Amino acid sequence: MTTGGSSPSHYTQLSNTGRTDNIVATNTNSPALPPFYKPDGGPQAQQITSPGAANNTDIDHGTDSMHLVGTQISINKQKCIVKGRVNCGPEELYALESDKPLSGYDGLCPKCRKNHVHFDDPSRGYYMSVKNAHDIVNKQKLDNERLKGRKDIPQLTNIVDNLPPLDQPILGKNKGIEGDSNSCYMDATIFCMFAYNNVFDKLLHMEVKTEPLKILQKVLRETIVHVLRDKKNGFVQRDALFHLRLQLSEATHDPSFKEMEKDPSEFLRAFETLFQYAPLKTISPDQPPKPDEANITTNIIWEMFDANPHRLPSTNIASIFRNSLSEIPAKLATIPPFLVLVAPRHTRSQRSYRYIIPDREITLDNSIVQLVCLKCQKTNHDPETSKDFYFCNECHEKESATVTTNATITCYCTNCLSDMHKHLAGSIHTHHTKRVSSDKIKLNLFAVLCIETSHYVAFVKCQKRNPLQHEWLFFDSMSDRMYDEQNVPLVDSVPDFDKWIDDAEKDKDDFFNWLDDRRGKRQPTSQTFNENSMRQLRLFRDGA
Repeated sequence: MTTGGSSPSHYTQLSNTGRTDNIVATNTNSPALPPFYKPDGGPQAQQITSPGAANNTDIDHGTDSMHLVGTQISINKQKCIVKGRVNCGPEELYALESDKPLSGYDGLCPKCRKNHVHFDDPSRGYYMSVKNAHDIVNKQKLDNERLKGRKDIPQLTNIVDNLPPLDQPILGKNKGIEGDSNSCYMDATIFCMFAYNNVFDKLLHMEVKTEPLKILQKVLRETIVHVLRDKKNGFVQRDALFHLRLQLSEATHDPSFKEMEKDPSEFLRAFETLFQYAPLKTISPDQPPKPDEANITTNIIWEMFDANPHRLPSTNIASIFRNSLSEIPAKLATIPPFLVLVAPRHTRSQRSYRYIIPDREITLDNSIVQLVCLKCQKTNHDPETSKDFYFCNECHEKESATVTTNATITCYCTNCLSDMHKHLAGSIHTHHTKRVSSDKIKLNLFAVLCIETSHYVAFVKCQKRNPLQHEWLFFDSMSDRMYDEQNVPLVDSVPDFDKWIDDAEKDKDDFFNWLDDRRGKRQPTSQTFNENSMRQLRLFRDGA
């Protein structure tokens, strides 16, 4: 989408989950309890015989309610044989033998260090509480039943005709995208990208070569985006996202996209790689682009960083974005069609700022945008160059044949334009010259994607036909549950969104101190905050 014209440019803000690795330290003399071992504290069960262990006095000969002994089950994607069910004190355990050796295990019971069951290879033997094993098996059965009930792609609601973004909100329950199995990060991201704006529509129509990518693009376009934009419906079934995740897993060769919890950055980076789409271009200050663009860095998102050395409790997105560029240092090599800005965060729980205000517009001025003269290759940050740059329609057509890079704004410095125009005399009126006013280029906020305890929700702007009218909406793909197995998505109006921003910008200390005070009370959050206040908290804190 072009900037500076009648169509607004856009930016969106993502919260960054951050990630930490879990390190388990073990004692070589006494192996630690396996991470999957959980005592269930239930009554003692009657004992049964395990295969090849009839003489083990620890094993009784009762019944196994799930008939798991002697069967093969899958634990953490690893195949295991259930060798027996044993009692160790008050606890009931299954003895499991993996198909591969396990680091740090020797086949002994982690509770009493006895050899209850004979393992062919002690390094493959371990124990799990009966309740925990039953829970895992029951979940796998439920997942398999859900998988059997999935609709195939031809059975999904399908709209081939291109539909524009919605210009009127579709509100209520069972609107938006139905969440399913850790899909909220993808549900919220797609809703932000496509429901009410078209800045990402190039992904839907660009030419792709591989068959998995063609199927992925078709599923996204015809069973998700067009259905989401259908004014008579506005509801995307969970099976559409299920098939998108399957195709994304196949196209990326990453099976974790099928069902694992991920974050929006991983999803967008996958699209960047698959579609070779990275419209955000940056360059080191005062460097003209090389013909092969080797000194241009491209991205689909901008992951900001800000150490917050002054330990400020709050700030705004525009300040973090500028600080992040200056720290590298880098400049924008062109005006991007959109900005996806990821707020800085060190870990899931450790934020750079307690609160961040999402600016409703960001100005791209000369301090962060690098203009390059097409003629002399000097930049607007060169101390010997005039800060004024111009675009000339006639001159550009004549000169563009020599330009081999598209990573710049097509313009000329004052000196070069004067040289090109000085011999025109009477024909100067045919040259339409316009000053490049980068201080007037603004990107308008169109979405804020937030995370709280691994769950993503979104605030999205519905731009109405009248360019002066808009409405902010709240989207949650898992706002409620039906029969404890089906999620109910919600799209709701947020009439006070702009007022919240105004209040935060006007008196941010008082505003955020009020939120801190309420958060500090030793009460459940649901008792401290009503629904409206909870959404404020999500906007300013969970978007941080």
